[in-house]
Formats: sequence, C-alpha cells, structure tokens
Amino acid sequence: MNAANGNDDGAGPAPAPPVGGVPGRPSGVVPRLKLANPAQVEQGTLLKPRWGTWHAVIGLLLVIALPLAGTLVLVEVVPFGPALVFASLLLTWTAMLGTCLVASKKWGFGSLAKDFGLRFRWVDLVIGLGVGLAARVLLAVVLALLTALWPLEEGEVIQGNAELFLTGDTVWLVLNAVLGGILIAPFLEELFNRGLVLRAVQNAWWLRSPRSRHRVSEAVPRRSLVTATVISVLVSSLAFGLLHTGAVPDLRSSVYLLVGTFTVGLVCGLLTVWTGRLGPAIVTHVVFNGSAIGLLLIIPQELLQ
Repeated sequence: MNAANGNDDGAGPAPAPPVGGVPGRPSGVVPRLKLANPAQVEQGTLLKPRWGTWHAVIGLLLVIALPLAGTLVLVEVVPFGPALVFASLLLTWTAMLGTCLVASKKWGFGSLAKDFGLRFRWVDLVIGLGVGLAARVLLAVVLALLTALWPLEEGEVIQGNAELFLTGDTVWLVLNAVLGGILIAPFLEELFNRGLVLRAVQNAWWLRSPRSRHRVSEAVPRRSLVTATVISVLVSSLAFGLLHTGAVPDLRSSVYLLVGTFTVGLVCGLLTVWTGRLGPAIVTHVVFNGSAIGLLLIIPQELLQ
C-alpha cells in the first residue's frame, strides 16, 4: 500500500522528508502520504497540530458527561418525551462541535477542513449512498451471526436507539428524527469521531514533534503510517460504539448496539483515511441512519413486536 515513501508496506516508519527536499526528488517536493490528512503535508516537511489524544479524551468525557448531567437536571422539570430527547441531543452536539472548534482554533490550523478533513466532493454523494446501503446489509449479516452465536431467549426483544427519535407529533418527528437523527447527528458525530478522535490517535502513533508553543510544528514519523492508521480506525470505532451503548437499558441490546455502531464506525473510518476527507463518511452515515428511521416509520409497529 502506498504510504509515506510511496512503497511502505507497514514494516517500519518511513524516513522523514527533510525540509530542503527529498533525496532523488526535486527540491521542496514530498511524496504523497495516502493515509494522512492532506493538511499534514507541506512542501519539504510534515506538520503536526498541538491538539492530540488528551483533547480527544476530554472531548469524549464531555460528550458523555454534559448530556447526562443536563438530562438529570431537566428530568426533574420536564417529563421524559421528545422535548427531553431533543435537549439531550443539543447538549451532545454542543460538546462535539465545541470540542472540535476549540481544538482547531487554539491548538491547530484554525480550520475544520485542514485539522479534521471536513471537505466534500460531488462524488461523495454517490460513494455515501452506495456504502451506506451496503453498510446496512453488512450490519444485518453481522447481527444475524451474533444471534446465531448467542441465541435469543423466548420473548426477548432487542432494542435499538433509533426509536428514541420517533416520539411525539409531526413537529417532534421532524426535529428529532429528520433534523437530528438523519442530518445533524451524522455530521457532528463524523466530525468528532472520524475527525478529532481518529486523527488524534493516528498522529500520536505516527508522528513526533519537538515541544513548541506554535499551534502547528514540523514533525517526523516515529512509527509506520499504516500501523498508526489501523489503530486509529479501531480506537475511533470503539469510542463511537461506546458513546451509543447508554441509549438502551439491557445488556444484550447494549452489546448489539455496540457491535452495530462499531461496524459502521469501521466502514466510515476506512472511507475517511482512504479519501482523506469526511465527506464520504458523513453521507454514508446520513444514508445509514436515514434507512433505519425510514424503515421504522414505514413498517407497521405490530410487525416490529
């Protein structure tokens, strides 16, 4: 697989391109880093922002703690229902977007496109549609295998998290399901999980840079880019899965939800590192969520029991 030096097979770190140029290449030209965020590559050198794993960990804690604390406070005055669901979603989105904005502005390039790959191309619509539908089929196969290995008890029902969005009248369905579950949540979850978390882990494993007060400093590889990328995709997918497991009340449903979201996270993570941008993963996530919510709206409730 082409990586840092054009023929890196993952066996070891590639040599860092010197600032003055790369031996055997015209001065000021660096080889293409296929699995790296394009913003990390400049003529003659690699770059690393100061935001990293600690910022991702703090962000994960905020994404868990802020909605939980807010919901515990609001539940005393607001009964459980679509309003409380929407409030919890708002707190989650605030934590995700706020963490990314602060990390980028204070410790990075100051651009969500450069720091986290928030870029789109028209082809991303086609990629996302195809991969999103394929991911839905893949998940069905994975969960069928899980059920074969861990058979359901008589009368046992698996609960998902999509049902949380489908409460209340038409206005709440539009706010929570369409606006929240299909549009806003995929955008911000991909920005946070495949933007901040994935790249924080990838940079930590792949690059090292001198201590500097600059938001962005020159860096050199310390491990294989391929190894760092594999680890970052796995870690970000696991974090993505764990963030969703609290939405259901029982162990089996939590395991199914963890396996499902981890699988989708892997698909979106691979798309992100392969294309170098978040566009395909965001569209894939939109299609994946939209297909689930659409089926729940179309299929009669008695058939889901």
